[in-house]
Amino acid sequence: NTITVAVVGAHLTGMPLNSQLVERDAVLLEATHTAPCYRLYALANTVPPKPGLIRNEKDGGTSIPIELWQMPIEHFGSFVGLIPAPLGIGSLETVEGRWVKGFICEPWAIDDATDITELGGWRNYIATLKQDGAL
Repeated sequence: NTITVAVVGAHLTGMPLNSQLVERDAVLLEATHTAPCYRLYALANTVPPKPGLIRNEKDGGTSIPIELWQMPIEHFGSFVGLIPAPLGIGSLETVEGRWVKGFICEPWAIDDATDITELGGWRNYIATLKQDGAL
């Protein structure tokens, strides 16, 4: 009666959209990472700032920090309905080799996005914005 949802950015614990999970009785299961074949991008013109996660086996990537949340299945549809393009829910692989539902991004959106993969995750990116006074 539940589904596991991986979050990578604005829905992480303490981030601006985490309440969308909590309001739907989702429970944090664990913090982990993606398989080492993903890239993370800061999407342009999103409020609040949002990342795009892209699987990139061909050109390389790394393990990106994520949280796994367990959500009652009856709330999943209303949650997915809040997700704006170019984001969506798809299947992503964890570092342990599990496949879960989670946030993914349409590849076209990275044309004007900033590759933040090397910063080591969304929290680190947000910290740099705060240091620079951009947030």
